[in-house]
Amino acid sequence: MKPSDGINRLKKLYLTLVGVGFSVMILLSFAEKQIPARLFKMLLYGSISMFLAGNILMYIGIWCPKCKAILGYHILFSAGKAYQCPRCRTNFDEEMT
Repeated sequence: MKPSDGINRLKKLYLTLVGVGFSVMILLSFAEKQIPARLFKMLLYGSISMFLAGNILMYIGIWCPKCKAILGYHILFSAGKAYQCPRCRTNFDEEMT
């Protein structure tokens, strides 16, 4: 398995957490008057925590498989695809031994 496969899988999972949390917050903003206050608060706090957890994991939850450096900023803010670790220069598209 290539290291890029694992990195992409984690990235998709964390982006899904962020997307679902944000979508639920948008739906709750329109349905605030139609649902009971207790259920609204429970769903709101759950969606906020899911959104925040996904964002935090995007930044600190993706690691280099070789040197264990945090890759969040490099992967999120790179102009294109991240091909190598900025610290140890491990190529993510080559097979790991």
